[in-house]
Amino acid sequence: MRITDPHEIAMLEMANSKSDTTYTETTSRSSLEKTDPMGEGEEGMTRAKWLALIALGIGYTTAFQQGACIGAIVKSIDEALGPTTYYNWMLSAGTITSTMSLPLAGGLSDIFGRRMFIIAGGFVSLLAAIIALTAGSIPTMIASAAVAGLGSGSQQLALAAVSELVPNNMRGRVQACGAMVVYHGKYGFRINFIVGVVLNTVSIAAAWIWYHPPSQGAKLGNRTKMQAFKDLDWTGVGLMNMGVILILVAIGIGGTALPWASPGLIALVAISILSLIVFWLWEAKFAKNPFMARELFAGKARTFTAFLLIDFVAGMGLYAAAAFWAQLVRGLWQGDPIKVGILCIPGGIGGAIGGFAAGMLIGKGKIFKTHYCLIYGTLIMTIANFLITLIQPTGPYSIQFGMGIGFLSMLGTGWTTVALIVCVQLSCSDENLGLATLLLGAVRAIGGSVAVTIYTSLLNNTFTKQAGPTIGKAVVPLGYPESGLAKLIFELTNENISAAAVLPGVTPKILAAARQGLRATWTVGFHKVYFCAASFAAMALVVALFTQDVSENMTSHVAVLLENEKAVGGDVESGK
Repeated sequence: MRITDPHEIAMLEMANSKSDTTYTETTSRSSLEKTDPMGEGEEGMTRAKWLALIALGIGYTTAFQQGACIGAIVKSIDEALGPTTYYNWMLSAGTITSTMSLPLAGGLSDIFGRRMFIIAGGFVSLLAAIIALTAGSIPTMIASAAVAGLGSGSQQLALAAVSELVPNNMRGRVQACGAMVVYHGKYGFRINFIVGVVLNTVSIAAAWIWYHPPSQGAKLGNRTKMQAFKDLDWTGVGLMNMGVILILVAIGIGGTALPWASPGLIALVAISILSLIVFWLWEAKFAKNPFMARELFAGKARTFTAFLLIDFVAGMGLYAAAAFWAQLVRGLWQGDPIKVGILCIPGGIGGAIGGFAAGMLIGKGKIFKTHYCLIYGTLIMTIANFLITLIQPTGPYSIQFGMGIGFLSMLGTGWTTVALIVCVQLSCSDENLGLATLLLGAVRAIGGSVAVTIYTSLLNNTFTKQAGPTIGKAVVPLGYPESGLAKLIFELTNENISAAAVLPGVTPKILAAARQGLRATWTVGFHKVYFCAASFAAMALVVALFTQDVSENMTSHVAVLLENEKAVGGDVESGK
């Protein structure tokens, strides 16, 4: 039967999706998709689809722009608006709110459609960029990051949306193109948020004009949107968000605002863990329409579940590579933000190449089966992060060595990130594509939050214990008084070199020795951070060794057609 009306095609896709029962890890979808009309590669592309992909690509880039900028220049922002002892909350706040919004946006868009969620996310992120642009204090910047995290969760729906518009065997390639625009460095301060305002405005306009998917999601079925809204698993959503938010807040304030052994913090952790346990029991046993679709996990220990576990652990290494690399460069080699940006360029290029290569190669031939690609990526991350522990402020393991290893580390990070996206999308049904894709992002963000806390604690503890003795050992023999060490260390830590130079008793020789002692202290701290990151990457590698290949699901199947798109390349068969 020949069907050409896009609305009928969309309804047919949903009907077929509804009829698909859960499938085991060893069951391929290829036998169900041989009649798919879209063909492979270019044959299934139309002008409307290309324009939609461009709009989604802009939106996905924009989703990461503000967070990437803050991660790279967080210390410079603190110097401009602080200094404070809680500046890393600019990283944690966005992570917490995005962790909440990612699965929620993904699950709801599977029911109600993706377009308005993506556009609404753009407006929220635009507001965040405006707040950051006008911020006069670190608390305002933290608020901006929190708002940006909410918007980013919806904008990252672009990951699921682009995969719906292309054949399964093209998903790696479109995710590869996304990696080319995500892994890049932007440095400075206010200029980054001017860029954010422009990008969000463009992404909103592009999505509004060019992106017209079916107005309802695959999980809506024959229900009205109001019925679907009432049927939502609000109990599960509430338990999930309460547990995740409380555990991330506890991680953020533990050891800083509150001691880890304080009753208040212990109670917070206990409530969060209890909420997550109750959430799991509710979803598994009692929920009539569970928010976390049971078919995502049933019989998929070596695919979907393992992919999430790798994502959690690899996310801890990713945050070390992305958020702390710029701080390493700043502490060991250069304090100037522009020069820091230049020295971070190789890492950005490595991430782009790694992500692009993974997307283009995954599933191609025996050596690039999906599980092998995960092994390659986590292996590169493990080796590179261990090698970073050899970096020194001067000598043969200084800048040139560091640039090469930074490139390798981000190469593995980009490769692993894109490979995981493709693997997760191939291991779930079309009706759960949004939830599965953004759940991946949420799990990565949770792992990142844990990592930021661990890495920050390592740095702070190392600095507190070693900065005074190390710098004192360098300058006191030169005649600098011990009573002035605290002030000298404070000025140097905040890159106030001119202020440090005019302190009583400071000579050019003493200043140079003090700066070298500070670099030595940072070196020890960052060695601990990256040894920890390498250990996490090694754990991800072990899990990757036991994953199952899902390459057989890389077929010519296309999940949806745009409402402004005509079927091309053949007919849509009713018996698909």
